[in-house]
Amino acid sequence: MKELANRSLFLAIFLCSIMYSNAQTNGLESVKSKIMELTDIEINAFRTGDCQTMSDLIDENATYYLDGMKAPSKDMIIGFCNRIQRPFEKPSNVTTNYFPISNKSAYTIRIMEFAKEGNVYKKEIVTKIWVKGEDGWKISHLHSTIKKL
Repeated sequence: MKELANRSLFLAIFLCSIMYSNAQTNGLESVKSKIMELTDIEINAFRTGDCQTMSDLIDENATYYLDGMKAPSKDMIIGFCNRIQRPFEKPSNVTTNYFPISNKSAYTIRIMEFAKEGNVYKKEIVTKIWVKGEDGWKISHLHSTIKKL
């Protein structure tokens, strides 16, 4: 009888751990889906010059690094968005990876390669940290580095 009770307890613990693990994985998958959606919105806003939408997706206290140098403020980033000449050069290859960390945080890494005559001559790597707060998901950190090869 004691052995049956121990097996039942073990089975209950095992099933609960599987359910918890699945719930956690499903939760992170929903975070990943949301970040994918917001990333598309933010990239399209920057590409088309919708700097207000881009601004809405960035936290007021976000930090920025551009080519390894700290940018002073969100205002500077939005000013850059308003001034940059469009359309942008089209990358020959783009890879974006999404990494949910918790139900309130995630980061993305986007790598863009630019080629001439089949040879990659420039690579841009953009990393963003997303945090979910009272106002929803916002970018809390952005780092962009452009490297000529």
